[in-house]
Amino acid sequence: MDLSSEYLWLGLGFALIIAEVTMGNFILFFIGLAAAITGIGLWLGMPAGNGIPFMVFAGLALVLLVGVRSRLKFHLVGESVQGSADEDYIDKEVTVVGGFDEADPQRGRVNYRGADWNARSPKGQLAPGAVAKIVGRDGNTLIIEQENG
Repeated sequence: MDLSSEYLWLGLGFALIIAEVTMGNFILFFIGLAAAITGIGLWLGMPAGNGIPFMVFAGLALVLLVGVRSRLKFHLVGESVQGSADEDYIDKEVTVVGGFDEADPQRGRVNYRGADWNARSPKGQLAPGAVAKIVGRDGNTLIIEQENG
């Protein structure tokens, strides 16, 4: 079975557009759109020799990725909020679960949002059940200080 080049370009284009569903960043969509437009051009009679389809594809992909993607992405995704990942933690209250005792006065476990976390307190011992405030984060370890003190 001999497939003509326009069907190969159209197939490639649609395959890339469908693959975009798994990516979500509008790169494969526009590359696939460029391939589909190239296939349509071949179907309408664009010359297939001398690498013309590849040049058309490359030019379309470049224009679509650089020109259209940046504008369309802004409208579909919106502006991203520039901020620190620590904003979800800082100044939130935690409850001391254990640790912070004589054996290791600066380390223990706290409960935050229903989960127990490793925590560090530069000020030392904290009693279980004490309420503290998150002042920082070091990886998965919360840095806390006891409130009112």
